[in-house]
Amino acid sequence: MIEHFKGEEVFVKKVLEFKDQALYKQRLVLTKFLNPYHQSIVYSIVGNQNDLIVIEDGGMVDSEMKRLIIAPSFYQIEKEDFEIVLAKISYAKPFGTLNHRDILGALMSLGVKRELFGDIYEYEDNFYVAMDAKIYEYVKNNLIKIKRSKVKILESEEIITIKHQYISKTFIVSSFRLDKVVSTLYGVPRSKAVSYIQSGFVKVNHKEVEEINYLCNNSDIISLRRHGRVKFVDTKRRTKQDNYVVEGYFYK
Repeated sequence: MIEHFKGEEVFVKKVLEFKDQALYKQRLVLTKFLNPYHQSIVYSIVGNQNDLIVIEDGGMVDSEMKRLIIAPSFYQIEKEDFEIVLAKISYAKPFGTLNHRDILGALMSLGVKRELFGDIYEYEDNFYVAMDAKIYEYVKNNLIKIKRSKVKILESEEIITIKHQYISKTFIVSSFRLDKVVSTLYGVPRSKAVSYIQSGFVKVNHKEVEEINYLCNNSDIISLRRHGRVKFVDTKRRTKQDNYVVEGYFYK
């Protein structure tokens, strides 16, 4: 099993332990917030067990980061079992607008580990953050200012549906190799793109990829550290020089 997930050996061992706890000790096991790639690993390891169930919740509808519960199949899972609080963050607009990166940075500056909170989503001039219930009071009491703006944090019972917004741009690439795609989409020299990839700064579909000759596929989600995320779309069109016409849907 571990051989199938190169680079994720520690995480796989942990999931196997979770599986044993649920199967042999009849326990409900709750994970931290996991990205879609790690969620897929859990389903690969546990999902085919008739005696076990895997249930997910991210605190918001269509969230990417989610907590998973692994439990014996006879368990009745309730929403409260996920121990998620949806925090609503409002702030004083006259001092400037905040963005996703500001909220993320503020949470990290409090010493909160990334695995303890899920998606950050802006809706109607407020930010919503799904977080582990155990850290909610700490965040509420200590996160009182972001940049120049005072912030107020309240627990929300709203049902928030995440709808991503994109800025679309068209590009021409000679191949779908990751180094060329990263260079083109992010407007950096190919040598720089190679360095980023080999340094582990690039992820494809939430998985770190260090092979520069990795071939991108249609609808891959590519992210470059500190440069944001983009959805890579093959338009199936070619130029007269036989290059590929592609589109990049950059996440706002």
